[in-house]
Amino acid sequence: FDGNDLKLPARCRRGSFRVIDDLPVARRDAPGEAEKSAPIGRVLSFATITAVGVALGRVSGLARELVVSARFGLSAELDAYFLVYLVPAIIDNLIAGSTIIAAVMPTFARYLTSGQRGEFWRVASMITNFILLLASALTILGILFAAPMVAALGPGLSLSSQALAASLLAIIMPTLVLSALLNMVMATLNALDRFVGPALIFLALNTGIIGTVLLLSPHIGIYSIALGFLIGTLFQLLVQIPELRREGAHWTLALDLRHPAFRQVGIAFLPIVMLTMVAQVNLIVDKMMASALPTGSISALQYADTLLGTFYMLGTSLGIAVFPSLSRLAATNDLENTARTVTLSLRMLIFILMPLTFLLMAFPIPVVGVILGRGRFDAGAVGMTAQALAMYAVGLIAVGALYVLQRAFYALSDGRTPLGIGVLAIVAHIALNVLLIPHLAHAGIALSVALTAILSALLLLILLARRVAGFDVLSLFGFLARCAALALVTVFGAWGMSAALRIGTTELVDRLISLAFAGVAGLVYFVIALALRMSEAQMLVRTAMQFIAPAQRRAQMFIQRD
Repeated sequence: FDGNDLKLPARCRRGSFRVIDDLPVARRDAPGEAEKSAPIGRVLSFATITAVGVALGRVSGLARELVVSARFGLSAELDAYFLVYLVPAIIDNLIAGSTIIAAVMPTFARYLTSGQRGEFWRVASMITNFILLLASALTILGILFAAPMVAALGPGLSLSSQALAASLLAIIMPTLVLSALLNMVMATLNALDRFVGPALIFLALNTGIIGTVLLLSPHIGIYSIALGFLIGTLFQLLVQIPELRREGAHWTLALDLRHPAFRQVGIAFLPIVMLTMVAQVNLIVDKMMASALPTGSISALQYADTLLGTFYMLGTSLGIAVFPSLSRLAATNDLENTARTVTLSLRMLIFILMPLTFLLMAFPIPVVGVILGRGRFDAGAVGMTAQALAMYAVGLIAVGALYVLQRAFYALSDGRTPLGIGVLAIVAHIALNVLLIPHLAHAGIALSVALTAILSALLLLILLARRVAGFDVLSLFGFLARCAALALVTVFGAWGMSAALRIGTTELVDRLISLAFAGVAGLVYFVIALALRMSEAQMLVRTAMQFIAPAQRRAQMFIQRD
């Protein structure tokens, strides 16, 4: 945390901060030592900020899906939107998005650890200018060639749906330029350990979509979602301004392609962008295969993936929060603390996501039904989406772990290893799709994604253990087994009680009761973990108290002033 944000006394703002995992005190005026300490508590604090923002975004995202699903259900027009939404998203992931963030972070870390803050801003400006020029050119091409791209992406769609999709694509393509700028801004802020603004991007996006759909969908129908996506992306960019001002950001028009930073970023960028292309191929293949399945299959997979994202946000948050620290550790060649930071991050991820994995597999219909089951989203739509959600949940921990593991390799300036695993994963994914779709339809695609994520995470774990001394995979697997046993007992008990009471899944009241049983199971899991003195449970409590205590003090001061 920045002491200025917490309103601490002047002596504290430039003095010490105490981490929550009882490691030695790290001083802000000695950045090298602070990074060598690599306190997981500090990373967890940053991850908590990100997770809170992501949670707000997910809640607003669920509200967005509620509004959109009630208005459009699982319709052909919504299939058209979800299909073309991939185009700017794929391009953004390739030239900006997490790709450029992963590529520039090690370079940014080197400038910051060496104290070259002025050059850091100059390099950030140059890379941003280059990305914006590239994004602008691709945006124009996307608008001009919208129809051919739609025909290639959705060969199973009717001609009328393809024409609609091409029109929607022309509306949302300009989001590419805004997203490119946004991601460079977030990379810069994350490198400076600023996470509040970037954490609010999902909330900003969903606010734009919800407001636009509510106001304009009666007049312009499905086009309101595309327009809302454009407006929401602009909101995402605007919420970064306060953090940039606090850091004294200054942007220049410089563009020196001969600068050493461009070579460093380019070397890191190539394998990362190739891995991103591999991931996008999987998405495209899934959409193409789903387009040949019954109507609503694409939307069911999209909704299930969105719901799952509500739960694997921990992996996303940890990956975002730990990446700057890992990059600075790698810049000083501190592999011991690199291994320790990655291990503790993965343990925390496993501890939280293990019960959620079993709960989503045991109670998929209540989850989907309570969140989305209204309006045109009928029992059939709930059933289709629940099938996909249960299959996606199989790989919940693996998907979250991939965010952390891939960034560990990127921090070590190694993009080739994740790329190799990614190429293997796409072959396995296509093969699994072919095997599973005839038996499970669209749910087979979801299960294929889960199994592929598990395979990728296992291989990355093994290879990272060979690369970084002190990274103990066997102890991590042992911890996973203990969490799985505890979660299985608590979730199976909740599911068994629900079945014994013959609680249905069609009525809202029954679904709420089922979710109540699921919530009790999660609470029992955490309480037992505390009783067993599991360090992850204790750290979560300390982290929560770290955020609650300042809020309580501010409330008391406000009451006293009144």
